[in-house]
Amino acid sequence: MSERKKTARTGDCPAACDKNESAKAQKKTSAKKKVRTALMSTVIALSASAIAGLSVALYYSEQRAGEQQSYISSMEAVYSRSYYDLLDSANDLEVQLMKLRAAGTPEAQSRILYDVWQTATSASQSLAAFEGEREGVMKANKFLGQLGDYARVLAEKLADGEGLTASEAGTLEDMRGVAAAFKDALADTRSGKDEGRLFLGDGGMLDGFSASFDSFAEPDFDYPSMIYDGPFSDALEDRECKALRGLPAVSAEEGAAKLAGLIRGAENIKFRERTESDIVTLSYTFDRDGGTGFAQLTEQGGLLALCDISLGETAADGGMPEHLRAAVGFAKQAGYGDTRVVWCSVSHGTVYVNLAPVSDGVVLYPDLIKVKVDAASGEVTGLDAAHYIFNHTERDLPAPVLTAEQAAGKVTLPAVGSPMLCLIPQDETREVLAYEIECASDGTYFVYIDAVTGEETDILYVVDGEQGRVTV
Repeated sequence: MSERKKTARTGDCPAACDKNESAKAQKKTSAKKKVRTALMSTVIALSASAIAGLSVALYYSEQRAGEQQSYISSMEAVYSRSYYDLLDSANDLEVQLMKLRAAGTPEAQSRILYDVWQTATSASQSLAAFEGEREGVMKANKFLGQLGDYARVLAEKLADGEGLTASEAGTLEDMRGVAAAFKDALADTRSGKDEGRLFLGDGGMLDGFSASFDSFAEPDFDYPSMIYDGPFSDALEDRECKALRGLPAVSAEEGAAKLAGLIRGAENIKFRERTESDIVTLSYTFDRDGGTGFAQLTEQGGLLALCDISLGETAADGGMPEHLRAAVGFAKQAGYGDTRVVWCSVSHGTVYVNLAPVSDGVVLYPDLIKVKVDAASGEVTGLDAAHYIFNHTERDLPAPVLTAEQAAGKVTLPAVGSPMLCLIPQDETREVLAYEIECASDGTYFVYIDAVTGEETDILYVVDGEQGRVTV
C-alpha cells in the first residue's frame, strides 16, 4: 500500500512535473527576458545619452578647434602682411637716406626727409605687430620712432630756409648705418618666407624673427645720440620691476573691472592674453566713443602699464593747459600719484606729455610716465609707464651741497629760468642728484650740474621744431 501510495503520488509525476517545470521555466525565461530587456533598455539609454554627450562635446571641441584655427590663420595673415610691409619700408629707408648724400638743395633734402619720416612711421607700425616678446624688437622700433621724428624736425627746419649743419648731417649718416643693420635683420625671415615657412605652428619663424633683432638690445650697439621726446626719456630700466614689489596679483576678471574704472567710457572689454616679458602683463581690447583701444595691466598690482586708444569723432580743441591737466589727472587716476609735466610736444594732432613724480622737491626722471592726449578733443589716448614700473621705489636721496645759484654759476651758456633739482639716470647703472639748467644759444640745451660734487655731469641738446618743454 505504501508502494501504491508511493506510486500514486509519484508514478504519474513525470507528466505533472513536466508541466510544472515547464511553467516555471517559462516564468524564469520570461523574467530573464524582462531583465535582459530592461538591461538592454538601460544600456541603450545610457549609450544614447553618452552619444548625445559625446556629440555635444565633439561639437564644442570642434567649434573651439575651429575658432582656434581661425585665430591662428588670422594671426598668420597679420604677421605675414606686417613682415612684407616692414621689408618694403626697410628697403625704402636705406635708399632714401642714401639719396640725402646726393641732394644738393634744402628743398630736395626736405622732400627726402619727409619721405623718411613717413616711411619710418609705416615701418614702426608694421614692427609693432611683433612687439611684446623681446627687448631687441622694442629697441628697434624705438629707433624707427627716433628716426622718423628727427627727419620730420629737420624737414621742417629746411622748409623754413635753414640748411643742415655738419652735426645733423653726421647724425643722419649714423642713422643710415643703423637702418642698414635693421634691413639686414630681416634677411633670414625673407629666406624662410621664400621657402614657404610660416610664422606660427611647428617650426614657425616667429621666435627666430624676434631674435634677429637681439643685437639692437646689446649695450655696445651704437645708436645716434639725440633728444627728441624730452630729457631722459630713455631712463634706467634695470629689468626689476621695483614699483611692483609686494603688490598682490590680479586675475583677468579683476583686471577687466579695474580697466573699466580707469578708461572713461570703455565698453566691451575683452581679455586677450597674459604676456610674460620683462613686465608680466594682462592684455585687453575695448571699445570707446566709436573707436577702439588696447591696454595692458601689470599682473602684479594691476597697474596700467600701457594703453592706446583710437578715438571716433572728436570735439573742438580745448587748449594746451587742458591737455596737460588731462594727462596729469589720468596718471593720478591710474595709480601714479602726483606728477609734474617735464616735457610736452605736439605732432600730427597728438600732444605727447612726459610726467615725472616729485619727491621732496626733486623731479625723478628715471620714473617717467608718458601720456598721449588727442589735440582736438583733449581726451587721453595713450599711456606708457614702463620706466615708472621698472624704477620707482623709495629712495634715500642725498642732500644737495651746492645751491641753485652756485650750480647756475658753473654754466657758461645763457640760462633760461631757474635751476631745477632732479634725479637723473647715468651710465645705465646709477642715478645722480643734479640741477637741471635750461640754456639758449643757437638752440636749446639742458645742462646738468651734480648737486653734490659740482661737476658738469651731462648736456642734452633739444632738436627744435614743433617740440617744446612745458612745466607746471
